[in-house]
Amino acid sequence: MSVRSTAAKHWPHVAFLVVMAGIASACTSQETSQPSPTLTSLATTTSTITPSTTTTPTPTTASPESTTTAAPTTTVAAPSGPVGSSIPLLIGGEDGNWLLLGSWQADHWMSAFSDGGDPIAPSVAVDSTLAVSGLDFAELSGTVGPNGEACFDGREGPSIDAAVPPPEPPGFGYSALALPASWALKPRPVAQVSGGVPAYRQLGEDAFDGDPVDASTGKVEQIVVADLDGDGDDEAIVTFEHVQDPALPGSIGDLAAVLLVDTTSRSSQNVISNSVEDDGEDSFAIIERYRVIDVADLNGDGRMEVAIHAWYYEGASVILYEYDGTKLVQVLATGCGA
Repeated sequence: MSVRSTAAKHWPHVAFLVVMAGIASACTSQETSQPSPTLTSLATTTSTITPSTTTTPTPTTASPESTTTAAPTTTVAAPSGPVGSSIPLLIGGEDGNWLLLGSWQADHWMSAFSDGGDPIAPSVAVDSTLAVSGLDFAELSGTVGPNGEACFDGREGPSIDAAVPPPEPPGFGYSALALPASWALKPRPVAQVSGGVPAYRQLGEDAFDGDPVDASTGKVEQIVVADLDGDGDDEAIVTFEHVQDPALPGSIGDLAAVLLVDTTSRSSQNVISNSVEDDGEDSFAIIERYRVIDVADLNGDGRMEVAIHAWYYEGASVILYEYDGTKLVQVLATGCGA
């Protein structure tokens, strides 16, 4: 068996990269397709985090929708530019110390590792306050504690006093981001929607065209809708997968993908995907799974980035993407695993 992947870059320098070599390739695969189904009802239930002029947006639950958009779109003029200073970004879950994902450095993103591959220590002061953001909860404030082990490979990070929910699956991986932010992290509504969307399922199947797996077995697991760049048009981030036994590292026929869908043109980008194929060889099957854990403006420029939690049976990572107006582009990634 073999693993086919369109993973991009995928958190370099992390110890279990050797194990992930069969999963992650060196370049991004971006695919566009035009689904024939017409979008009808996008959601049966919509849970929306509304925009706020402060850093504490309040979640609300909207009534069921029968339109082609998942949440009301409020166009907000973007600031003149991103924050012109250093903004460290940390990732964490329900327990343990927080790991440095990377940072925004005035005009560019910077990895959590030096050019020589050495880990960079998080530049956050003990007793300082950070904004803690995630998709499944309203923004929190967290107090920074002392550094401790954040990954078994020797990397350290601070504790943060904030009650965040566990990641999926519970107790494994990452579910939130933390950063020193004085701007609204969600300048426009971000909605998680549930319900049948046949066109989105078809896009998921299309993402595996040419792969020797049966993508018709897959289903849409998550739909997150937001106007990422403030142009008045919504984008949808969709996770699609078929995992036969979540208790196993992987099985032949398993598949998982993240898609970016333009809700107006109905075109899609295959952001990241992988599948386990039967190639006649007796090898170890591993499936990597994905969930969106946040959509937020992480550098103060008014555009929202997308944070994806990726995990497999003994490792997890967070991959950060920014939206360039047409596609999601990976800018940061890190994780911890064996």
